[in-house]
This record gives sequence, C-alpha cells and structure tokens, in this order.
Amino acid sequence: MEKDTDGLNSFAGERSKDKQFIVSNLRKKIEKGCGMSIAQLWKEQPEDKIFYLAAYAVTTTKKAICLASGVPVEAACRYKRDLEKSGLLKQSEKDVLCPVTGHPARLISTNPSEFRRLENSNQLKLFPTPKIHGNG
Repeated sequence: MEKDTDGLNSFAGERSKDKQFIVSNLRKKIEKGCGMSIAQLWKEQPEDKIFYLAAYAVTTTKKAICLASGVPVEAACRYKRDLEKSGLLKQSEKDVLCPVTGHPARLISTNPSEFRRLENSNQLKLFPTPKIHGNG
C-alpha cells in the first residue's frame, strides 16, 4: 500500500512559492528604496551598509531582510546589535508572524519614521486577524 503524500508535497510547494513571492516583493521594495538593484548594492556597498539600507527601505523581520538582500543572518545579528546600540535601528516590542518563516519574530527598521510605530507595536499587526462571525 502506497502512502499518499501528494497533499503534503503540494502544500510544501505552495509554501515555497509564497516564500519566493514575498522575498521577491521585498527585493523590489529594497531596490526601489535604494535606487539600485541588489546586485549593484553588492558592487558598491559593504555588507553592513546593505543591511542598514535594506532595513531602511522595508520594515520586516531580520530573516526576511536577509533573504531579500543576501546578507547572511549571522552577520545581520551583529549589524542589528551595533545599529541598536547606535540608536539607528528599532525593533517592535511585540512579536508578529514572520512573512517568510511563519514563526513569531520582531519587526525591525532603520527608518526613523517607523520608530514610533515599532515602539507602539501592541497595535501593529503584519497580517490582520480576519473577523469571524461572533468574534468581534
């Protein structure tokens, strides 16, 4: 008797397509915000500056920024800490679901116009909760 794994495989494939779509859209926003392609950023800027610029262009999770910009997560941890110490990066006070992993994470930004929103993140939701009949 064969196991039916088609449903699981198709779900994994859909999740992968969603992840690719999200990362692609983040790349476009980073490129628009920086005025050049990710490839051009890598030719002209050091890695820490790319992380800073990407976090300025999009307010999202560190993992999402790393996947979209190409900055390794391990390096991004150092850059995030240094930028926080310098007052150049803020993270949300509350967890949201990462658009890439689906796991709880904090939003980050180096854009000062986002800092107040991140500090008041108890009102911030990356994905709004759908209203269900009898639930508000």
